[in-house]
Amino acid sequence: MKLYPFPEKKIWKVLFAVYLFALLMLSRNGMLSCVLVGFYKTQILMLLVMGAGILTFAVVNRRELKQILTDRRMLAAAACGVLILLPMVVKRDWQLMYFSILIYLLFAVFLCYFVSMKDTAKYYVMILCALSVYAILATYVLRLLPDSGILNVHTFSNDKGRDYYNFGLAFVSITQVKERNFGIFREPGVYQYFLLLGLFLTNYTVEWKRSRDMWIANLILAVTMVTTMATGGVVCLGLLVIVVFFDKKMYRDKRVLWTAIGLAAALVLVLAVSFATRNKIYWLVYNTLFEKFVNRSDSVTERTEAILVDVQIFLRHPIFGAGLSEVLHAVTNNTTSTLILYAVFGFLSGSLHVLAWVALVWKKERHLWANLALLVILFMGFNTQNLTGDVFFWLFPMMALLERGLPLLKKPGKG
Repeated sequence: MKLYPFPEKKIWKVLFAVYLFALLMLSRNGMLSCVLVGFYKTQILMLLVMGAGILTFAVVNRRELKQILTDRRMLAAAACGVLILLPMVVKRDWQLMYFSILIYLLFAVFLCYFVSMKDTAKYYVMILCALSVYAILATYVLRLLPDSGILNVHTFSNDKGRDYYNFGLAFVSITQVKERNFGIFREPGVYQYFLLLGLFLTNYTVEWKRSRDMWIANLILAVTMVTTMATGGVVCLGLLVIVVFFDKKMYRDKRVLWTAIGLAAALVLVLAVSFATRNKIYWLVYNTLFEKFVNRSDSVTERTEAILVDVQIFLRHPIFGAGLSEVLHAVTNNTTSTLILYAVFGFLSGSLHVLAWVALVWKKERHLWANLALLVILFMGFNTQNLTGDVFFWLFPMMALLERGLPLLKKPGKG
């Protein structure tokens, strides 16, 4: 696909980084949206930010607008419109959520006009790494200042009555689950998805000039994932480490192999001592990985119920799905993103989501087991929360689908 890039100047790269950063801060699942600023205000701000980018692109490329508007990417935009809005019209289910998802799909089309998915992924990973370092610092170091009365920090409460310190680019729980890292998000279970996405992009999408940068990003994101203490995130992290280690044949490098063996042995030793003495590490591990299942917590019960109910709704409405409100309120906390999309949109439109993630992950030169394992890991990551209304749930998969799918529409004989 032909790109219509912005000028190769540092200022444009900085502006694009700020652009993605603003979208991440205004995320539907961020604390700004859920508590501090408010949902409608942040969504309006997000639309304004998106609109500003589109307007700037149009001005910079004003001499090529005819080519842009007749490009085959517009066919992709039209197809997205049909797939998302047709079920809404057929069901007469007049909900703004349909338009929100369509806007996110169209935004992916827009980005594909001037930047590659790989470059966008690198900006995302770098921004996430910077926020993650600050979040760890705020959660475990900066919090000591207001805790001890040395510094006054603005506090706020969410709708569940949980109190937080506001450190600007990180929000720290004051009393309940204060050991867990929330970052800029409404809860660690959401944060883990963004981190898992970042880890996948770091290892399989971003083209790093130096391998050292990749390892630094991996270390930052992995440590941050552990600090969220999100069950799904920690499990996915462990599985991803195993897949990357064997898929990339890292065991062939003796230094890497012995380092991995040493780290694994140290981890086993620490866990063995912790389980024997029942110290704080033991309880952190127990609460993260086992407590929900041993005590059948509401989290496990609700997620299991959501899967069963969403499947039942889809089977009753397989073509265009059921009403949005019916699906989202069918259970107390509907968290299965993939099944929600099938239940709301039906098979054809719901499969757009699956196809996009396959386009992002699947590589024919990679072993079948690795492709399947990566898909399972990512689907585990975003099916512990309802993330269907977040722009970063759609952005990279749709960009990958467009980059891989649109060239197939090229007429024979065309260059």
